[in-house]
Order: sequence, then structure tokens, then C-alpha cells
Amino acid sequence: MNRFGNLNNKTPADLGNHNVPHSPGHLFRKKSGLRLIIGLTAVAIFFSLGFILSAYLNRPPELISQKDEITGLHDQDMPVRLGGDCKDGYYTFLVAGTDKNDYHTDTIMVISLDTAGNKANIVSVPRDTQVDVPRNPKKINSAYAVGGVDQLKEEIKSILGFSPQYYIVVDLEAFKKLVDAVDGVEYDIPQDMDENDPSQGLHIHLKQGMQILDGDKALQLVRYRGYPSADIGRMETQQHFLMALANKLLTVLNAPKITQFIDIFKQHVETDLSLREMQWFARKLMQLDTEKDLTVQTLPYSGFGDYRGHNYLYLAGKDVISMVNRTINPYTHDITLEDVKIIRLED
Repeated sequence: MNRFGNLNNKTPADLGNHNVPHSPGHLFRKKSGLRLIIGLTAVAIFFSLGFILSAYLNRPPELISQKDEITGLHDQDMPVRLGGDCKDGYYTFLVAGTDKNDYHTDTIMVISLDTAGNKANIVSVPRDTQVDVPRNPKKINSAYAVGGVDQLKEEIKSILGFSPQYYIVVDLEAFKKLVDAVDGVEYDIPQDMDENDPSQGLHIHLKQGMQILDGDKALQLVRYRGYPSADIGRMETQQHFLMALANKLLTVLNAPKITQFIDIFKQHVETDLSLREMQWFARKLMQLDTEKDLTVQTLPYSGFGDYRGHNYLYLAGKDVISMVNRTINPYTHDITLEDVKIIRLED
């Protein structure tokens, strides 16, 4: 058991309702592993940096001048609390993973952190979800490319009934750089891995056994698909490796490394959270037992359909509302179908 809980012994089914389709939408399935990597990397780099800063900034007073020079943290510690009919001590985050070449968000997740109830929930939004917008294609993953975070938040609100309070956008290059920044991660590769898919730039050649993986080899590991259990095996490996990466990050507390992490953060992460707010949230997350205090789920959907030359995923409205109210709703009242604009498959 580590401070993240005994996640290494869980299967994806234990972690939540990962209802990845098995028939239509082959493109959705083909890229789902990479999207999961980007999304989990966004969470890992963001909150691992928070863990590190939390430990580093609580060092003895003689390091105060040095840490001020390194971090430049002068914001207030406490996050802004929402007023009105929002739950006390309840915070929501929009996490998006993107390829900076085209600014399409291949990963979209909404995270809730209930500091009063000591719980957290992660809900994934399928990138091919059709939204009620005039543009073509009408996929939600185009929102960031069209209008940045504001547009993405607006479209998230149209299907969830609320706009997340904070946002974090990260690109996949951060994953490789983060692994290289900690001088690699020791990992026991479960089997020989050989896979080539030029259409995705996928060239994987890894040997079974314990070894230290640099950023490039780590990316090969988490993108590999050829397990007997298919996506289940891949997701388990991704989770296990990210836990190994997070644990390695927590052992690196010297000033030069923190400077390097902050550089990665500045280059590859866009957020409206200050580092002090991130540190505060990291402390709260460290109090969670992820074995019982964290859920990971995907928005329910009714199926796929073609519209004007594009393949879309269509959300199951009632099931979506039920999941939102059960997991990430920041309000003291329930969100209803009247609060959203979910396009149905039958439409």
C-alpha cells in the first residue's frame, strides 16, 4: 500500500464503469488507450508536482529565499470557494489532453474533489460526443481548437449541466519529458512487446523483464495493445506504470529537479490554478484512500451514428444525468434533463 492506495492490485473494472464499445466506432477504440495515457498523465503531472511542492515548500526556514526564487509563489493558499447553491468544500476540474499540433482534445475528463466528504470522482467524456453547435464536425473534441478553454467549458456545461471551476490542459510530450526528468522509471515489463502501426506513428520493441525505461520506452509501454486480455491488459499496465512514475516523483525533492518539473509544467500545461492552490489540493488528495474514496467512470452512451460524413457517439441522457448527480455535481440541488442539451441517437 502506498499513499495513493492499493491501486496496483485493481483492474479497470474495479476502478469504475469503463464502458468502452465493442462494435461500432473502431476509431474510438483504436485511440482510447492513447487518450487514457494523456488524461492520466495530465492528472499525474499536475498533482505529482503538487505533492513535490507540498513536501519541498514545507522544508526548514533556511530554504525560504531559495524556494521563493525557484517557485515565485505569492498567491493565497486557499482556493476560491464557490458561493450560491454550491456544496461547501466541493471543487471541480476540467482536465484535457491534447496534441499541440492540432489542438484537438483527445482526452476530456471532469474531476470532482469533495474536501468535506473526503472523496474524489473522475468522469471521462468521450471525444466523439456530438454536441449542439453550428460547426461541422460537431464533436466535443473540436471545441478547444475552435475557441479554447472557454468554448470547451461551454460545451461541457451543455452536456453536464455545469461548468467546471478550474481547468488543466496538457499535451502528451509532457509524459516523455516527465519520465526523462526523473532519470527513467524502473519497471517490470510483463511480456515481450513488438508492434508497428505507421498510421499512428507506433513502433514498439520492448523485452520482458525488469529495466529502467526512459521517456520514449515508457511511451511505447503504455501504448502497447497486444495483450491476451486486449484493452484490459493495456489499462492495467498504464495504471501500474503511472503509479511507479508517481512514486518515483515523490522521491525527487531537490531544487534542480523541481526547477525542471516546473519548466515541464510551464511548457506543456495550461491551467488557471496557481501553484499554491495546486499545493493545497495536493494535500487534500494525499488524505484520500483511493481504494475507497476515488471512482473512475465514463459517461454512459447509447451508441454511434453517422451524420454528414462523421461518426459520432451519442450520450444516454438519463443515465448521464444520474451519473453526474451521483459523482461530480457541485450543486446542492440535482441537475435535470432540462438543464442540458444532450443530442440523442434517435434524433
